[in-house]
Amino acid sequence: MTDTPTILIYATYRIQLREVEAFRDIASRMSSAAKLRDGCIFLDVTEEVGAAGTFRLIEAWRDQAALNAHLSTPDFQAVFEEAGKLGIIDRQADAYSISGRAALDMPS
Repeated sequence: MTDTPTILIYATYRIQLREVEAFRDIASRMSSAAKLRDGCIFLDVTEEVGAAGTFRLIEAWRDQAALNAHLSTPDFQAVFEEAGKLGIIDRQADAYSISGRAALDMPS
């Protein structure tokens, strides 16, 4: 990892089952585009095992400026609007600020 993140975002979406494929496609496109942006450390989308229609998005950004740039792009705005038309039952997102870094001494 070349950049150290200062922002982590953890989001959970619960989608109506009839909309799962559409949401999977939207989330995949958004993730692929974000990963190409300056300042995106990672953006992973997972589907929860045993909870059909539940997706988790975990992303890390170098800084607020990089996240803001991502959020303001036309392609992100289009994908966000497209997702808003789906049957989203629940959506929660939290942003975490990282203030420092320390190496861990882990046994082998």
